[in-house]
Amino acid sequence: MMSLKEFTRRTLDLKISQNILAITLISFIRFVYFTTFVKYRGVDKVKEYMKSGKPIILVFWHSRSILISKFWKDNLGMRRHPIYGIFSTHRDGQLIGKLFGMLGVKNIISSSKDVMQASKVVMKSLRLLKSGVSIGFTPDGPIGPRMNFVSDSAFLFAKASGAPIVPVCISAKNPKILNSWDRLVIPKPFHKAVMEVGDFLFVDKKISDADLEKIKTDFERKMVENTLKLDREMGMPEILPEKTKKR
Repeated sequence: MMSLKEFTRRTLDLKISQNILAITLISFIRFVYFTTFVKYRGVDKVKEYMKSGKPIILVFWHSRSILISKFWKDNLGMRRHPIYGIFSTHRDGQLIGKLFGMLGVKNIISSSKDVMQASKVVMKSLRLLKSGVSIGFTPDGPIGPRMNFVSDSAFLFAKASGAPIVPVCISAKNPKILNSWDRLVIPKPFHKAVMEVGDFLFVDKKISDADLEKIKTDFERKMVENTLKLDREMGMPEILPEKTKKR
């Protein structure tokens, strides 16, 4: 006999189930966007850099992704500065991709298991960046480990395109925190949130593998530290990086 967990998993794998869930969730997310007071920090340097049509590589933790479209829409505009998000073929990635699509973010579908598809994603992402279109993704998605850069993708994109990696750290007051691998943070309506842009990172085209690994480690550390700082400011429970995969 099929367990409840297995039944739920198979049900969520169905396209129609994902569509129904996405429509339900998007209504809630839009309500949160409308009623949440967000304090933005460091946004002016993004606006200044992008006003001449230059793209960026936006990175943010998987657990904080719900508010990221609000960040872009409020400060840059989906029409004036279109952005593509890289989403996986994993069930979570498909659902998040649908939600972001409804919020104006265009989708690039990627799979780490399909080498040909992954190569196409790389080529498309580089074409977009070189044509002045920004891309964004979660470096710890789709299944972690939490708050870790699980690949060098952002750094390789930056190295090949010349576009800077721009980290955005996000926290919220008294959110709902799910017991998922990423500890998904769900902001509540009529509460406060803060989004802070970190230092831009440009990657030299001639950088060595050793130096690339060093800046990757340093960049990840700074993103974690800034996220924890914002969480303390908002009074959120401490969510630490996951050092080993549990899934």
